[in-house]
Amino acid sequence: MSAACLAARARLCAGVHWCQSASREAKRPRCEASRASLRELREKTWSAAWLLSAALVLVWGCGGGVEGEGPGASAADAQGAGDGPGAQEDPGALVGYDLRRLRPRQGERLSQMFERVHGEATAEGKRVLVLFSADWCEPCKRLDLELGNMHPRSMIGDVRVLELKEEDWKDAARMDEFNELRRRWEPALGTYPLAVLVDAEGGRVDEMKEAKERLEAEGVDATLPLWLESSRDRGV
Repeated sequence: MSAACLAARARLCAGVHWCQSASREAKRPRCEASRASLRELREKTWSAAWLLSAALVLVWGCGGGVEGEGPGASAADAQGAGDGPGAQEDPGALVGYDLRRLRPRQGERLSQMFERVHGEATAEGKRVLVLFSADWCEPCKRLDLELGNMHPRSMIGDVRVLELKEEDWKDAARMDEFNELRRRWEPALGTYPLAVLVDAEGGRVDEMKEAKERLEAEGVDATLPLWLESSRDRGV
């Protein structure tokens, strides 16, 4: 091969090498920028995840308490809120039950918790229905289904249901508190459901099974919403 050909090949190879190097150099800033963007995105993601975890700890970290209060309240709770006798909403509008579940809370005995939430309900102009139930109880399961229904505001809107589940308090080894509260209105233990309407002082004014017998004797369907409505008409 002639010297001229060899020189031409050398120039060609040098040109290709330069183009490849230039291409790599051109890509390097874009790669660095991409890495920087990825690091920034990762940091933002970690920050958002940390904030979310902190928020969940603030909402749920204490555990127990009254389910249905505050940001975690269900739609039914929201619809039932503020529906005391003085409320101006349409009495025929459908609302859900204002249901609050009392669970074990560290540092607060059940008797104290009840006095607190009962006082809050009374201050809001609500009547209070205390419900003791258990997951193994078949009538309780049917009652739970009813508590998920909606009815005219005029029937259930002025009642707050305070529900206590046997399992919550047994698992926490605090059944003594559960039974102590139950004995305020019913000496017999272990039978469910027990649903009691109480007055502003916490005294027993009506009980579901007794009301059922009374309504059936009057020829009225013995349903929970009809009981609540009729008890109000009776001044209970």
